Amino acid sequence: MTAKPPFNADPDKVVVMHTNDIAWEKTEHPGVWQKLLERVNDPRKGRETCLLRLEPNTKLPTEELTTRVEIFVLEGGYADERGTYGAHTFVRNPAGSRLTLSSPDGCVLYVKRRVPIRRDAERMVIDANATEWTPFPHRGAKVLHLYRDVHGIETSRFGQVYPDKKIPSHDHAMGEETLVVGGCLKDEYDAYGPGTWFRFPIGVPHAPYTEADGCLMLIREGDLVW
Repeated sequence: MTAKPPFNADPDKVVVMHTNDIAWEKTEHPGVWQKLLERVNDPRKGRETCLLRLEPNTKLPTEELTTRVEIFVLEGGYADERGTYGAHTFVRNPAGSRLTLSSPDGCVLYVKRRVPIRRDAERMVIDANATEWTPFPHRGAKVLHLYRDVHGIETSRFGQVYPDKKIPSHDHAMGEETLVVGGCLKDEYDAYGPGTWFRFPIGVPHAPYTEADGCLMLIREGDLVW
């Protein structure tokens, strides 16, 4: 990870970022804007999460990746050396690979850089619009599993909770972070609308529920095992 200042780096604290209320910040690259969500500087546990906006006809310099980089397309589309990716496509690029991001028409991306817990050499591309989802009836939802490592530590999924559903109170043994893509999720602490990113530490319970709009969200577990 870089030596930039840490941000939301304490894994024992609940973090809620209502990103629609946060201004875009310029980066060092012309046409590229950022909303930083967290940054942890550590050679073994480092991570950085942000929203990235590329203006039309923007191209970033080629990067030799020293961390794993996961990208989820929120709006528009982008391209790299291997293809083009539209809205609600998930791409995981392993450390050691090359990455050249560009966007002819502009895009908004959810980007996570993570020092791998274990060395993972697999590149992944999953288009949520063209992949079968799994029913999750006891949670009133359906899910698209993006990955789960063989040790069961790191998992990620794209989930849709149907309208007017209540999920029993629970905590997360390995922590959880969620980006709300559409609709709204509520619990006893807050209301999480579109663009809200929240991170729950290990062992913090909550009882989420939806109302008329339901909720579409990107969920990750396991990263908080630091």
